[in-house]
Amino acid sequence: METWDLDYPDGHSETWTKDGPSGQFRLIHYNGLSPADDQYSPPEMAELVGARLCREGNATVQYPGLFRYSPVTGKALSEPQASTSESWLPPFGHGHTPDPFGMPGLRQTHVNLGLARTLVPEQDPGTQLPLPPPGDYHFLVGNLGARRASLLAIEPRKGMLYVFRDSLSLWVELRGQHQLLPGSTLVTSHWGLACPDASKQKLFLPTDRGLALLDINILNLSYELRLFPGRCMGSPVCFQGARVFVPVIADGDRGGVLQIDTGNTLRFEQLEFKHYFLAKPFPATLVDQRRIIWLSRLGQLILTFDDSANKPAISFISWPAGFEPCFQFGSPYRARDGVLWQLGFDQPQGRYEYLSLASNQPERQETASPRFGSGTINFTLETQLRSHPWLDPETVTDAGSRHIVAPLLESPNKSAFCVRIPWNQGADDLFNSQGKHAVVFRLVMEHGDIDFFTKKLTRPWLTSSFVYRNEFYLYHPDFDQHIPGWKLLSC
Repeated sequence: METWDLDYPDGHSETWTKDGPSGQFRLIHYNGLSPADDQYSPPEMAELVGARLCREGNATVQYPGLFRYSPVTGKALSEPQASTSESWLPPFGHGHTPDPFGMPGLRQTHVNLGLARTLVPEQDPGTQLPLPPPGDYHFLVGNLGARRASLLAIEPRKGMLYVFRDSLSLWVELRGQHQLLPGSTLVTSHWGLACPDASKQKLFLPTDRGLALLDINILNLSYELRLFPGRCMGSPVCFQGARVFVPVIADGDRGGVLQIDTGNTLRFEQLEFKHYFLAKPFPATLVDQRRIIWLSRLGQLILTFDDSANKPAISFISWPAGFEPCFQFGSPYRARDGVLWQLGFDQPQGRYEYLSLASNQPERQETASPRFGSGTINFTLETQLRSHPWLDPETVTDAGSRHIVAPLLESPNKSAFCVRIPWNQGADDLFNSQGKHAVVFRLVMEHGDIDFFTKKLTRPWLTSSFVYRNEFYLYHPDFDQHIPGWKLLSC
């Protein structure tokens, strides 16, 4: 048996073996990944690793991508499929990595959202994916070390992972090699992950038994797992690609922020602070170029980074007496000057107000009613606000409205994915409703809105979305038949 070690111009490497009697080539390693026998058909494997296919005898055989001719027949081999790259990190596409064009943690994506204007809500979706096994999922898209992207479904509460097999149109479980991914009691809508690896092969996931470093081998549908100590109380953040941070409770009464060096994961430490600040989980995580802010019902946990110091400064700012943050209305608001504001309820005054974040002497702005927001886009009932959310609109077009519009995702092209919910009571009462709402999903754009899907759902504001192969998909735990998708248009 011969062994072929091949290096490619793009930097990746492969190891193949050639069986002497049959002359058949078999892939052994691809960029350190080991494929498993019979997990993928030859066409699927060829798509993942860029192998060339050839029909010889009664079988389809594979050859390395560097081969241009069959060593058996001498015939020219078909070109390997071109390498493509896709990325979607839950919950909103970016994951929690600083970005100069947005703020991870706000409901903002890096993908321009555009749909055909001919769409109507009664029309069937253009694409439908089968649902993974029962659960409440986040979806991740990444190349995972391969030449083309894969779609993963992650069930945080159960610690389950599935990959979508496009050719078979089914979900297949990823298996833990030595230990299984633990579950997380973080509310699914508050859960997020961190990824320092551009190929999305290595992921940091929060669990109740520690921060999980997941090393995925997509070629044999498995993963290796390493756990760092401490129960995760919020989403991890990969800061500048060099370090991962996450608030944890360790040994029952010790609290702090776990810091891991992504270049050498043997180097990690806990930045300690008073554990009672961790008594409540952190529903929101905000990241910019100089700081990380985790928000909870108790206050703001802040890591500030100074260029002159390698170790971040850690602080906790409690909410003012009587202020209760209202995370259910969406993201904090980011003003044009960069200041962040959290909507909350002032119990002594009996009113809603916005409170500026990351300040020991915060500003406060009273608002007539709570606003639904995604970061920079805000709605009062069905009216999109053009200024600060605490300012009433100059023209009220929906004073008698029986609907509420909640923005779920903002796009760089200033479009917003929204849900329109029939409701004629107070906005704050909506979250206590137990019944199903006949909602319409809408893409709000600068030059007109597009209503494109209708569905009856409980808690429709928990609908999430993802982009895979240029299709925009919606997901909600109430979906019982399929995951609907629509082709994205360039705009």
